[in-house]
Amino acid sequence: MSNTRLVVGSFWAFFLIGLPFWWKTTEVYRANLPFPEIESWRNGQSCNFVFPTTITIHIPNSIIQQNNINKNDRKEALQQRLSTEFNKQSSCAEFPINVQYQPWHNDNNDNNDELIKQYRDVPVGHYHFFIDKSTTDQTVPYNVTVGNTRASIIQMTDNMSNDKVDNVIFTLTKMIFGDEYETLGQVACRSDQIRDRNDMSSMRTVKYSPRYQVTFSLMNNDPSKLTVDWDIQEAVKSYVYPLLRELSMVSNFTVDSQVQNYASLSMKPHYKEREGKTGYYYLNPENLPHFINSADWNLASTISSYSTINFILYVPSPDERLWIHDKQGRPLPGNAFSIPGWGGVVIKNPPPPHTLIEGHHYIMDKKRLQPVLRIFVSQLRTLLGIQDFTSITTNDFNVTFMTAPHTGITSLEKDAVIRKRTVENIVNAASTLNSLAQLVTEIPNMVVLDHIALQVQESLHALHLGCDALQKGEYDTALQHAIHAIELAEEAFFNPTMVSMLYFPDEHKYAIYMPLFVPISVPLIMAIVKALKEMKKKDKSKTE
Repeated sequence: MSNTRLVVGSFWAFFLIGLPFWWKTTEVYRANLPFPEIESWRNGQSCNFVFPTTITIHIPNSIIQQNNINKNDRKEALQQRLSTEFNKQSSCAEFPINVQYQPWHNDNNDNNDELIKQYRDVPVGHYHFFIDKSTTDQTVPYNVTVGNTRASIIQMTDNMSNDKVDNVIFTLTKMIFGDEYETLGQVACRSDQIRDRNDMSSMRTVKYSPRYQVTFSLMNNDPSKLTVDWDIQEAVKSYVYPLLRELSMVSNFTVDSQVQNYASLSMKPHYKEREGKTGYYYLNPENLPHFINSADWNLASTISSYSTINFILYVPSPDERLWIHDKQGRPLPGNAFSIPGWGGVVIKNPPPPHTLIEGHHYIMDKKRLQPVLRIFVSQLRTLLGIQDFTSITTNDFNVTFMTAPHTGITSLEKDAVIRKRTVENIVNAASTLNSLAQLVTEIPNMVVLDHIALQVQESLHALHLGCDALQKGEYDTALQHAIHAIELAEEAFFNPTMVSMLYFPDEHKYAIYMPLFVPISVPLIMAIVKALKEMKKKDKSKTE
């Protein structure tokens, strides 16, 4: 019996001594994460969103003297009035306004374009309003020209008193920045998820990405009847690249193109007969969501894994002219539509083959592609969330918004994109880090390597730098820090070592080890129970 006890004791000693070694050698490595700091960013306690704006009002000396305009007395009052108006829109963001008055000499009264061009390189957040007296008869007291740079001209017909100058500046500033600042306040309060459900403009916008793949596809329905080629490279260089260069500090863009033949539709269009005219095929608005033939059209990019924005130029067969109808059953002039969060489509009906100099070969050169690319640029602006200032109206005065025909985006529109993307990236980076912290807390056996912890710390550091730059009005710098923060946060969250543990819970571990330990532990337990009974029986016999 002593040998049995020795064997059983040896097994149990080996098990009890080896258990701590097994526990230590099989535990996962978990680097320390700054959970309190991540929690403070989630609660919005680590960053006070501040969007400073500097407004410089230029008034000619002659008008200051003639109308007795007191610059110093009005500065504080206008600053307070504007700041109060914007700050009441949100409790999570501040919009301090700094007003400055400067005299100027209007030596070239008629050349407003040259005056506006001088302020193209003014920093983001600094805007100049030029007050001048109109030399022409006007039906309204104010005529405002909002430039495509960061300068605007206000022409007034009546006497320019202190109150009138302040009122026109207040109304114009509220008109230009009111909606934008309201949106920034909602994003800063993390209420944009609720707002996006009913906000059509947000639904159309693609999810932000530091890099986008822009793909232009030419879809030829029937190449047996008409061969179609396009000079897309030159057209994109002339009409699309200027916009992409202006937005290069927000995101990087890679552009590619492709041509696909025999691109049939996934549905049969309706046919409309017209008395005395040639009939045509058409699509109703409810048919457009099914226009893309995902089964046959190869639209997946094999060049990169970046977020893709697709633009399709669809060329139907020459004898099957195709149009898009509006809700009233009338053909759309542009014959195009956008797909929210995905891209845009333009349907280009080719001319009859017998009218082409090339015969059955239709070549769309840069000139022919100009109207198509103009539509694509407009769709791209919508997908990237660029605010269209030309849609803003007011009844207080006449407003003319200068466009940017060459670049496709004005300085005011670009500034709005920079501010919005900055606060969105800061909020999303903090949300991603919080999701990572929750995941690590809920899964105790998840591996957290040192480089993941380093990415989290660097992301938090970039968030602090971005918030500090934002408060100082350094919007370009704040945007770069915000982009760096969201990139690091997503790299840490989607790290392969992190994602793999999502599919290996503790139940799987128990299923692996139980077939090994249960067959060994049962005989050991029975043996020690038997040994204890023998010892108890032997002790009882001795006492008797």
